[in-house]
Amino acid sequence: MTILISSYSKAYDIWPITDYFLKKNFNCETEFYLGANGENKKEFVPERWKYINKGEDVTFSKSLNDYLEEIEDEYFILMLDDFAILEPVDCSLIKRAFDFIKEKNGVYLRLAPNPGGDEKIDRYFSRIAVEKKVPYVTSLQMAIWKKEFLKELLKYDFNPWEFETKAGKTSESLTNYDKFFVTNFPFVKYTHFVEKGKFFPVVKSWLNQKNIIIDSSRSFWSEEEIKKMQDSFLKRNLRKLIPKTIYNKLRNTFGLGEL
Repeated sequence: MTILISSYSKAYDIWPITDYFLKKNFNCETEFYLGANGENKKEFVPERWKYINKGEDVTFSKSLNDYLEEIEDEYFILMLDDFAILEPVDCSLIKRAFDFIKEKNGVYLRLAPNPGGDEKIDRYFSRIAVEKKVPYVTSLQMAIWKKEFLKELLKYDFNPWEFETKAGKTSESLTNYDKFFVTNFPFVKYTHFVEKGKFFPVVKSWLNQKNIIIDSSRSFWSEEEIKKMQDSFLKRNLRKLIPKTIYNKLRNTFGLGEL
């Protein structure tokens, strides 16, 4: 089994945190690869990670394509560099996931239902309805990918946000509409701990309580900033539930004008 951690050189300070939680909670037989283009930061790479650095970090897609050149497995797990695995992983579930996607000749299997699937197959897996052309079909949550299919999507040179919202609507994805899957419950329980370049507050307690040593000048989100971020997220999602005509009528009622 192979896990590719997609990163870049300026994120070297967070690698020890990610590695701490992988060591603690992902005890399956695994080869870990770190893809991190940009300045060579080999001295900061965790001991058991295989380092991939192909030079300049041009774009997200081009760098990820570089990293894939070093991955031999047809199917592998892709995870981002700021994912902290919070609970011990059941290796039998991960094996089941690999067996399932290979049996189905799948191209993508998300390891947590975030977002969930549309068509339940069994107690473990559901199909993602790619034909609906909704965003986040190709979410960058932790997932098993078919390498050659992912390389096809990377030719569009999407940035991370575009990749998540647009790659699932490409002709390549629509042609493989019946080969996208997601687990019905989290096979891996994790959280991300960096947002817009800043640490979430929980990282402070991790560093203090778990004796994780990092070389970092990265700032932290304040509790007040977190609350504002959560409120903004809630408002955006509530807005999506209200038809635009009704939403604009409400705005006009309060003198806010239409959007």
